[in-house]
Amino acid sequence: MPFKQLDALLQQVVAAQREQAEHPRIVVVDDDPGMRRSLETLLRGLYQVVLASSATEGVAAVDGDTCAVVLDIKMKGYDGFWASTEIRKKYPDVPIIFYSAWQDLKDPYAVINEHHPFGYLTKDGDTARLLDMLESAVRMHRMTLYNKKLVDGLLRARREEG
Repeated sequence: MPFKQLDALLQQVVAAQREQAEHPRIVVVDDDPGMRRSLETLLRGLYQVVLASSATEGVAAVDGDTCAVVLDIKMKGYDGFWASTEIRKKYPDVPIIFYSAWQDLKDPYAVINEHHPFGYLTKDGDTARLLDMLESAVRMHRMTLYNKKLVDGLLRARREEG
């Protein structure tokens, strides 16, 4: 691959990252209206916050631009574990952070081994932990997308060459 093509590809990827860097899209799924409002207030200046009041709404709200999901576990109807499984079917690389007041619904080791969340936090009022985890999740998601775009571009260039 000629250097000019590689440079052009890198510039495209960096431009796409800058565009999304302003306010990454976060989906918050919680059936408690007070918790949704609190999280929206906390995250509003840093992220484009999309709120969902149920697991099915949350699954529908996640799209290719979603950088992370903050997901309650115990909700009316389908629970957060179901939502996590459904989100992973469509978007396997989106970081999911379980954010729940209920620690005894399922063994934490089973949750980690079965659902592979980016993180598991309790609603204990320590919002700094949530903010730190979201920042890490968004950074990791960006790097994953960057690497995929770079590999796709290199494969495309290789096909065009020969």
